[in-house]
Amino acid sequence: MASGWPKLPDVRSWLRMQPDATSDAIIDEARLAAVAYGVARLGTDATSGLPIYPSDTTSLPDDCFLACVMHAAKLFRRRDTVDGLIGWGDVAAMRVGRTDPDVDAQYSGYAPLVFG
Repeated sequence: MASGWPKLPDVRSWLRMQPDATSDAIIDEARLAAVAYGVARLGTDATSGLPIYPSDTTSLPDDCFLACVMHAAKLFRRRDTVDGLIGWGDVAAMRVGRTDPDVDAQYSGYAPLVFG
């Protein structure tokens, strides 16, 4: 079990970046959005209506921790693809997907996707 949702240094480490005030502010925005997604993705307790893993949890499963770090990193990198395309010079361009199958796979063991 992870000690809680990822902190800024966890995401920065995943991105292989050094501390920088400007980048850290943007990384933290992406991290907070990823935590909010994770809390919503894992759902709420049916009896109390409270989040199963609230944003201040101390017993988050490792898979969910990793999913949140990966999602935050993707959101941070997404700012470089304003129109949803990422290019490699004259070689090619590729559309950045709206969802990340790896993130959903990590969360799926704890909260399967529900289509309604």
